Amino acid sequence: MDKEDFLGRIRELNVWKANGRRAPHKPLLLLLALGRLQRGEPRLAQFEEIDRSLSNLLRLFGPPNKVHHAEYPFGRLRNEGLWEIPDEAGLPITSAGDLHKRTLLRERIKGGLPESIYRMLLSDRELITSTAQLLLEGHFPASLHDDIREAVGLSWERMVRDALVARDPNFRSAVLRAYERRCAVCDYDIRLGDDLLGLEAAHIKWHAAGGPDDVCNGLALCGFHHKALDRGAWGLEPSNDGFRILVASDVHGQSAALRWLRDFHGARLRHPLSDSDVPLLRHVEWHWRQVFLQPSLPMPD
Repeated sequence: MDKEDFLGRIRELNVWKANGRRAPHKPLLLLLALGRLQRGEPRLAQFEEIDRSLSNLLRLFGPPNKVHHAEYPFGRLRNEGLWEIPDEAGLPITSAGDLHKRTLLRERIKGGLPESIYRMLLSDRELITSTAQLLLEGHFPASLHDDIREAVGLSWERMVRDALVARDPNFRSAVLRAYERRCAVCDYDIRLGDDLLGLEAAHIKWHAAGGPDDVCNGLALCGFHHKALDRGAWGLEPSNDGFRILVASDVHGQSAALRWLRDFHGARLRHPLSDSDVPLLRHVEWHWRQVFLQPSLPMPD
């Protein structure tokens, strides 16, 4: 497998999709393997270690599922030529063709990148960066990229600035204009001279999940509320006068900054200038199912 074939497989990674549901298991496992490679760790790792690390990544960056199945990508990536399990012969499989988690743990089975891919990446450090960026751009919003890189232990020799996923360059300006250049949650509108400072255009349904660059899929948010939206710390619920902000019950802390989320629980989301720019319910429902960490806090009296 040469470099172009490898990158093609990364771009066309077969990620399970149904009814807009997210399944970032394979991208996260590959990012985890890239982090191990960059740190000089062995090519193969025991499933027990993969299970522990990948389950934590899925808890942080995956959909709000109660159970996470690290055994799925551990086995399924073999079908795409991007993973190897040297001792897989004779391992029992489920009716769906997956490996049994208990067997992987009991037999201390190891897996990792195929040796040819491992050596190719090891000899081309920029290829590690390009591969990781493709995985991040293809499956996660930009607001989470730094957090994911840190979680998998990846550091950059250089940042790749090229857009690997086509986006509408007018999306940001259109969204900010629709919300009068204020955060739709907290009304933040700080400027440095004539320039907005830290006000961003957020996708409700992630661009990486097929969300469009339409204003009705966007919100003007300060950097804090943007990242909190993408991490599932808050979501939206339809109400008679638009949408209400709901904060996840798992949000907690000791500092006064906690008020920047909790104080807006139950509050009305800022309405855009035009009714035609109001968030579409189908985008809000996608975020509720695939990102928001339910349940929410009790409603205030």
